[in-house]
Amino acid sequence: MGINRKAINFDLSTKSLEKYFKDTREPYSLIKKFMLENGFEHRQYSGYISKEPINERRVIRIVNKLTKKFTWLGECVKEFDITEIGEQYSLKETIQDLCAKDFHQKLKEFTEKTPKNQKLKDLER
Repeated sequence: MGINRKAINFDLSTKSLEKYFKDTREPYSLIKKFMLENGFEHRQYSGYISKEPINERRVIRIVNKLTKKFTWLGECVKEFDITEIGEQYSLKETIQDLCAKDFHQKLKEFTEKTPKNQKLKDLER
């Protein structure tokens, strides 16, 4: 592993978590707080990305600190992956633009094909 941004993704066993927590959302909140305090941003579900490039030694120190803080983690972890992030491209705006164009095209087709009195009935629903 080189000095790149890192992605950390994990999966926890709900059944194992129930031994330690009444609400299984709590450990995810605890881990989220820890990750945010240690230079990561929350992307989705159990996925985090380092804000800055970090080396392997730093990742190991963070994971070591995590396991010392949350001793229940060893019994509950199903998977814990670290991935080096190369170039990253967000397609969010592209997808939103394509969906908006598709919506506007469908609205235009609806407007052109539908009699005016029918449009009012559809809008009243």
